[in-house]
Amino acid sequence: MSILTSPRGKVEVVHCRRTESQDIFCIKNLVRKFTQKLFGRLNIIYLLEKANLAVTVCNDKEEIMAHSIFLDYPNWNVAKQDNWIPLFRELDKEIPCTPLNTLFMHFFVAVDEYATGCLKEIIRTVFKAVPELYFIFLIVPTYLSLGSTLITVFDQVGNIPCLNYNEDFAVHICHRHNHYPQLHIRKARVED
Repeated sequence: MSILTSPRGKVEVVHCRRTESQDIFCIKNLVRKFTQKLFGRLNIIYLLEKANLAVTVCNDKEEIMAHSIFLDYPNWNVAKQDNWIPLFRELDKEIPCTPLNTLFMHFFVAVDEYATGCLKEIIRTVFKAVPELYFIFLIVPTYLSLGSTLITVFDQVGNIPCLNYNEDFAVHICHRHNHYPQLHIRKARVED
């Protein structure tokens, strides 16, 4: 459980849980025009069936505050589902992404007042739930900005072309160590 405070000073106690099928109606009510521009027109039911991880943030009254869907392949058809690694390694050779340590955010919606806090809570929960996960990528059209919420968590890595359209897409990354660091264990020494 976490406490989120809105810019107006309203306080909500929230918790994260896996998304359930009965949440779909409330999730659809959170979708805005900007959401559709950023992620495309999506079939949420289909995405939930395919998702590796879907996280919902609820308040203490069990009202849905935010929702996000993560899959193990890129969205917007920027790469084939089974062959995306070379494309992402070209962007930055320092990022050792593999299918085992990487997820892609395909969808995010939230109550506007609490969007930033909910996003940070979702990211922290995802990294906590999947210990092998080190990177979360977000791919959006280059002509769109991420907005004030997503920019707090994601940093731009570069641009890549789309397979279907004559359009470029911006690739953004979120690192584990910024949100839920993992302890590194070394061998014991005599000096210890």
